[in-house]
Amino acid sequence: MATAQTLPTELVNLLALHSSFLTALSLHYAHNGTSSPVDLRELLPSVASVWQKRKVTLDDIRLCVGVLSSGPLANQNPFYLSDYTRGKICIEIHDAHKMAAMGALNEEALQAMFMQSLDHLWKTWSAMQGPKQRLTARPIAMPKRRGRPRKVDTTQASIQPFMDDTTMSKFLSQLPHAEVTVCESVAAIAPLQEKGRKRLREFKDSVQHGRQQKKVRESTGKENDPVSLNANAQPVQAKMTDFTQVRKTNLLDRILAKQALAAAAPAAPSSAELQRLAALQRAEEVLGVLSLIAASKPGVRVSFTMSALVQSLQGSIRTPLSREEVQRCVEVLASEVAPGYLSVVKMGGMNSVVINRGMRVVDVKSRLNALGVA
Repeated sequence: MATAQTLPTELVNLLALHSSFLTALSLHYAHNGTSSPVDLRELLPSVASVWQKRKVTLDDIRLCVGVLSSGPLANQNPFYLSDYTRGKICIEIHDAHKMAAMGALNEEALQAMFMQSLDHLWKTWSAMQGPKQRLTARPIAMPKRRGRPRKVDTTQASIQPFMDDTTMSKFLSQLPHAEVTVCESVAAIAPLQEKGRKRLREFKDSVQHGRQQKKVRESTGKENDPVSLNANAQPVQAKMTDFTQVRKTNLLDRILAKQALAAAAPAAPSSAELQRLAALQRAEEVLGVLSLIAASKPGVRVSFTMSALVQSLQGSIRTPLSREEVQRCVEVLASEVAPGYLSVVKMGGMNSVVINRGMRVVDVKSRLNALGVA
């Protein structure tokens, strides 16, 4: 592929769109972590404000993810799109890449992979066009001189600056778009939702049928005499009773279906569990900073007051955290991740943190996976 100075304007805009997408996604992960899906309804305005070209749509994000998934390094694409129904489409990270993305996204590597995928797609597409439709370089006029004239290379398939807009539009229009898959939790409750919709349709049909019968009875009463009306009073009462029974049955079925749906749905995590998971996600970074702070003091066992250590960590961690979040992360490290290396000692109203450098922490990622951090 040609250099950025010689690329067509459409291709430069596409590269800028992908770079803006990575920047907005990195900012979102820095504030919210990588464990939860990213709703595109919140991400699209951020991408548009970074790109500053036009409004960004779902198809633009599908194009960026689709190109990453179509190159020679498609297995290294960490992103995929999930449909949570009711207009909520989220971008998520594959489980194999979540641990690598805990700190921050490698925007330069992903942008280079995007350009490599574009180059691969361009070569594949231009090879399929045939020799007559391949792009050729514009011949340069040369003064007449002795000897054989210089030939123009007509077999090149690289993107050149002398390119017509029609060819570039055709190339961009056939670029792959990522598929939006249904979320696993939504697919699991889909049969129950379909059953509920069926009950709702039956209930609406029964209500409509009852209204039609009521109109028929009212029109019949106006046309006939009181004798015939009294004679038909008993069947009408029977029909009304049947309709009431059907309505009660449908209401009970809908209540039971709603209870079954609530029982089958996964329970939402509590606030304490969410705070614990957030602390575990930052555990590896905080552990590295703690080892550097402990190295500044002599001795195998070094101690700090909790307030001083929290203040040092706040000034050293890349992501800004509150005092409570840093203290919670230290406590989780001492109790679950590295209990022998780090310990919290409480004496009266003062908390101290003791670091035993003789107990080296090994295989932190395996411990985090065992604790539920994917």
